[in-house]
Amino acid sequence: MRKGVLALTLGVLAACGGEEPKQPAEFSVSTQDELVLTSLPSIRQACPGLDKYAGSFQNARVEPQFRTAIVFDINERNAIPAPYKAGGHSCFIEIEKDGSAILVEKLACKSVCLDRVDVPDGQLRIALNQ
Repeated sequence: MRKGVLALTLGVLAACGGEEPKQPAEFSVSTQDELVLTSLPSIRQACPGLDKYAGSFQNARVEPQFRTAIVFDINERNAIPAPYKAGGHSCFIEIEKDGSAILVEKLACKSVCLDRVDVPDGQLRIALNQ
């Protein structure tokens, strides 16, 4: 009898799941910019937080700046850890003209990119594997 009750209890608990809502598994930006299209896979690899928190971003776009920049806004309500203090920020990931590296300025955006609180001071430069 105990085995039957245990099996039933485990079955009910498994059905409840408590799963978080599924978020997009891949960060993307709609563009025809060749530099962005060729660099994006390496950028996603260099910044694991982009795919992990993609469901918390909106309005991803490409903006021509001094460097080509991928820009996205972070929702106030998001799935990003609170210590990152990322809600409400617009993040800029600038791509070197030759696609060899990216640069990220804001502290919150560096935390999201690297998926950690402890990030380097100043401008974050990450070499890309292309």
